[in-house]
Amino acid sequence: MVDDDPALRGMVTFGLEVAKCEVFEAGCRSDALQELKKVCPQVVVLDMGMPPHEHTSAEGVAVLRWLEDNQPDVKTIVLTGQNAEATSYVALKHGAFDFLEKPVSSQALLQAVQRAFLFFEQAQKRKAQEGVQRVEIEAVLGEGVKSIRNQAEEKLIKQVLADTDFNVHETARRLGIKRENVYYLIKKYGLQREE
Repeated sequence: MVDDDPALRGMVTFGLEVAKCEVFEAGCRSDALQELKKVCPQVVVLDMGMPPHEHTSAEGVAVLRWLEDNQPDVKTIVLTGQNAEATSYVALKHGAFDFLEKPVSSQALLQAVQRAFLFFEQAQKRKAQEGVQRVEIEAVLGEGVKSIRNQAEEKLIKQVLADTDFNVHETARRLGIKRENVYYLIKKYGLQREE
């Protein structure tokens, strides 16, 4: 649960813990990223407006971008009290799974979290059974296919490296390429193991 309002954080955390969810709390982007680097949750509940920019979605977007790059399988449920239409657009553009407006009832939030867990579990099952990796890219038409190919290649190699804890041999096996090609892609995109 990432929100700068300690009372809301406490209420949401209590409701989720009663529902047998393991919850970590953060009140700002830096605390959230510090915690996310230690654990890879299945679901994140994220406020978009946090200090020092509590009246914009900048802090929430920064967390969404980090998740998109480092933990793309995580399902993020965005909470906000800001302009719903504008914020939901930005949140979905940056990989949010669901969007809820504040104030939100405990029941609505719990249903959204349960739905996110279900989707996470089914995606993991599909990945394990079928070897399917989902990679989303944003493509501007008219820019040619090279930039799209590079974007897809970079996202895929990042995702598989994250899934294998940066194991080059296993990444090569999963992608069906030689280890030398994995090293080439790591260098090409300047990828490094997260500490």
